[in-house]
Amino acid sequence: MNTPTYDRVGDCELVFEEQHDTQLVWIDIAMRGGAARDPAGSDGLHRHAALLARRGAGSRDRQALDAAIDQLGASVDIGVGRDMTSISAVVLARQMEPLADILADFIAQPLFAQDEHGRLLRETPQVLGEVRDDDASLSSRWFDALVAPGHPYARTSLGTEASLQTFTAEAARELWRAECVRGNVVIGISGAPSASQAVALAQRLTAAMPAGPAPASPALPYLAPTSPRVVLVNKPQRTQAQLRIGHMMPRWGDEAHGDSPALAVIEAAFGGMFSSRLMQEIRVKRGWSYGAGCSIRRSAGPHWFEIGMACDIEMAVQATTLVQEMFAQLRAEGLTASELAFTKDYLDGSIPFHFATARQRVQLGVRDLMFGLPRGFGYQLREQIRAVTADDIARALTWFYPAAALTLMVASAPTVAADLAAQTQTPPEVVEFDAY
Repeated sequence: MNTPTYDRVGDCELVFEEQHDTQLVWIDIAMRGGAARDPAGSDGLHRHAALLARRGAGSRDRQALDAAIDQLGASVDIGVGRDMTSISAVVLARQMEPLADILADFIAQPLFAQDEHGRLLRETPQVLGEVRDDDASLSSRWFDALVAPGHPYARTSLGTEASLQTFTAEAARELWRAECVRGNVVIGISGAPSASQAVALAQRLTAAMPAGPAPASPALPYLAPTSPRVVLVNKPQRTQAQLRIGHMMPRWGDEAHGDSPALAVIEAAFGGMFSSRLMQEIRVKRGWSYGAGCSIRRSAGPHWFEIGMACDIEMAVQATTLVQEMFAQLRAEGLTASELAFTKDYLDGSIPFHFATARQRVQLGVRDLMFGLPRGFGYQLREQIRAVTADDIARALTWFYPAAALTLMVASAPTVAADLAAQTQTPPEVVEFDAY
């Protein structure tokens, strides 16, 4: 398998791989800084700054910038996650230099125009309304806020009505300036360019970017779950219930324990494939939900493990009871020998789909650097999974999955509250769906 090369262009890190079966160039620019680093009381400011920067840069206002990108036949997307802000672009190789000049303006000389600032402030509440209308998105937003309150990852990247009121164009500009420095950026380039062309392209992208080290990272503590919590997100007139169950975990890729290969096996066996325990018990045997699964959040710091599904409101309490029993059994007994062997085979066959192309491998390399993981961590995991043993599974379950400390969140109509209280022996906390 081909693997990316790593280089430095000044203070910037460069991840690069050639692939000549197409005359396309993919550029991925990642800056440390995301929702976890939003200023206190200004949740969503990173998103606001990134979207505002995309609306005019250098000598071009928003319309001129859009027209220039379209004229090249290019595509440019912005993403804001918990740990980073990313710019992803693709263009024909013969147009890579003009696009690099546009992106360089976008990075180093955004306009942060007042009219676009006001327009974006009017648009964002509409997005917030869409999230609240969609029960699955609403549940994810609330679960993130509830599972480890006060943790930087509990903050919303979209913001709230209150936090939006604190935004100014100048605050967005200052945030962008502080993080758009060479020591804070990783550039990924893949596709048609040669190695020397990739270095030249990276130099072009960063020519106007200020020098400087990466800003200090926020504290991302592991807040060990100590007691269970039951919360009903009250959304009247629902006939369905969105269920989320989970807890905080140590960091993915934690070097002190080195259990990531075993965790990947546990995740897949319990809720990461069609033949997983959750899918078999919830969907195949009982027909309670179209799908049921689990995931471990991959981030720069400790994040959460989450089980999720949607079911008929009449089945909500039975489903939560069954899932908690299954989770307790998993923790106590681990995986069977046949499950372990089957899941390792599944991952051995499916993981290559995640780094089949040069672009995927470069993106994975950029992500690993953003998360503070060793070079090659992502695509070396497959080999490590082949060596996972039952003892590895037992150790990972003991360390990463604490007993009796789950957060259970149900987003549904208030009629569920009485059944939840009967199941858990305590009345659930109730929050209104639009209170956050």
